[in-house]
Amino acid sequence: MNQRGYTIVELLVAVMIFSVGLLAMAGSASVIMSTLTSTQSRTIAASVAESRFERVRATPCAARVAGSAAAVSRGISEAWTLDHLARADDVTVNVTFLSNRRQRTETFRSFLPC
Repeated sequence: MNQRGYTIVELLVAVMIFSVGLLAMAGSASVIMSTLTSTQSRTIAASVAESRFERVRATPCAARVAGSAAAVSRGISEAWTLDHLARADDVTVNVTFLSNRRQRTETFRSFLPC
């Protein structure tokens, strides 16, 4: 007898292979979403630090001081320090933010001429 079609075992094997592939794709999607969220938070932190550098740069050298600030609505806080050097100020900005439900701190540093 010449029969056409698939046996139940072949169908079960095909379903198992397909299921494993779907689970792998779902796991990859989860990792990608987590990475995108983390990257977005770090980009916001970099923008906050850049803004602080610009504000310090716009301040006359003699009036530059260290300090801290918090953006309550965004859950971001920043603290900056200044070391006065001969011809520039060494400015370090620490930005603390939530990323993937964890608190992270990124440090940014720049030398601003006087």
